[in-house]
Amino acid sequence: MIQFHPNPPAEGLSSDCTIVGDLVFTTQIPVDDNDVMPEGIGAQAALVLEQTRKTLESVGSTMADVAHLTIYLTDIGHRAVFNKSYAQAFQPPYPVRAAIGIDQLARPGMLVEVTAIAARR
Repeated sequence: MIQFHPNPPAEGLSSDCTIVGDLVFTTQIPVDDNDVMPEGIGAQAALVLEQTRKTLESVGSTMADVAHLTIYLTDIGHRAVFNKSYAQAFQPPYPVRAAIGIDQLARPGMLVEVTAIAARR
């Protein structure tokens, strides 16, 4: 069974997360609950990981349950700054992850987007 959990999505065409069996799939962008996006990769990285944590916890999962993370960066050189927030959000053993450099994201000024796959307890 597939369950969709909308949380007023930023772009209006996506669920906050989807649950399929014991897996949770979520993609988060760096906007807060008031739809405000901070400037700078450090602030955006911290916020996108916080939004990921909140979304996972809302459906009975945690950051410790994340098996795979895909990180989209508009500048792959931002990976080192992203890693600082990543190291605070996750504890060893770390999830498998991929960092992908791309030309642009959905919103002007957006520097990072994260997709996570997690187990559900």
